[in-house]
Amino acid sequence: MTAPLRIGIDLTCRLPLATGVDTYLEQLVVALGGEDRESRYTIWVNREDRTFFDGRLPEGFAVAARCLRPRPVRLLFQQLAMPALAIASRLDIVHSPSFIMPMLRGPQRHLLTVYDMTSFSRPECHEPLRRSRTYRAAIVASLRRAHLVSVPSRATRDRVLEHVPEVDGRRVRVVPPGLDGRFRPRPADEVAEVRARLGLTRPYVLYLGTLEPRKNLPRLVRAFARAVQATDRTEDLVLAGRPGWETAPLEEAIRSCGLADRVRRPGYVDAADLPALLTGAALFVYPSLEEGFGFPPLEAMACGVPTVAGDTTSLAENLRGAAELVEPTDVDALAAAMARLLADPGRRAELGRRGVERAARFSWRATAAATVGCYRELAGKIDTRSQPPPV
Repeated sequence: MTAPLRIGIDLTCRLPLATGVDTYLEQLVVALGGEDRESRYTIWVNREDRTFFDGRLPEGFAVAARCLRPRPVRLLFQQLAMPALAIASRLDIVHSPSFIMPMLRGPQRHLLTVYDMTSFSRPECHEPLRRSRTYRAAIVASLRRAHLVSVPSRATRDRVLEHVPEVDGRRVRVVPPGLDGRFRPRPADEVAEVRARLGLTRPYVLYLGTLEPRKNLPRLVRAFARAVQATDRTEDLVLAGRPGWETAPLEEAIRSCGLADRVRRPGYVDAADLPALLTGAALFVYPSLEEGFGFPPLEAMACGVPTVAGDTTSLAENLRGAAELVEPTDVDALAAAMARLLADPGRRAELGRRGVERAARFSWRATAAATVGCYRELAGKIDTRSQPPPV
């Protein structure tokens, strides 16, 4: 009988206020618990997360709270402690699911997950750390050294090969994330309760995500102003999400457009409230300049909400034919798309139907199965011609 694979997954990068990456980390591990009952898993987490998976994982999954959340501590754990623990536990596979793997590769096979390459393609949109030479060098080194690399979209695969051309494309696997089943149209009473609690008293156009430069929010504000002024619409613009960095251009756009009383910012919204918040929107708008995958528009579509998004990278790949796509830097085109949809209930209903159908294609079970396929490939089926150089 073949011995079960022993796999370690590094979840120490998880943050308490979940972003798309954090959603991926959580949902992947839970889905692996339902998909793979043969392997043995060690899930490294921070001590703050030691109870996070309580009652959600089957036998064969051991949660090891060996680290603390502050970034310097996590870095030391990842680069020094984790390789030693992997050897001591006689692991076969180590999965580093957030851009950077240990530089001490050891005898284990390594799967690296990279969500996007925007630190390279759009460094001006990132905080100083993520556009620093040191951080980008660590990503390049990890891409070179990983035995396999998984990415969430073909667009991200193309970006990896563009910015790190020495990576052999045969080592890169496209593994799209899934969508949580709780994202579906919610009943009117639930929507009303969440709206009341968040103080959303008028109909609204919704953006959901971190308030950061890559999301292109100053242009969204200007486009919204043009759309509502041209059509005498009464909707508010809701920008839901935690403040990121370099928000001064967003504040200036709101001030210069005279929209202080029409732009609502409820801050970070609890995950339990997101389906109702999305369902209640007249329109969802996500004019991001570049995405590795893009959870929010697909979650909106799963809730039956007509969606406008940037015609770029993974958004075009995942949404085309089920959402209105526009050049995200064209304020007039963005305004026209919003105005057109707000004035056309029939088109909104059609996009809502198409969105639900499209979102149904993204399954965490499929994500887990593809990831297990990567683990099994690493365990014994890698074409040696495509392996990274030895260390």
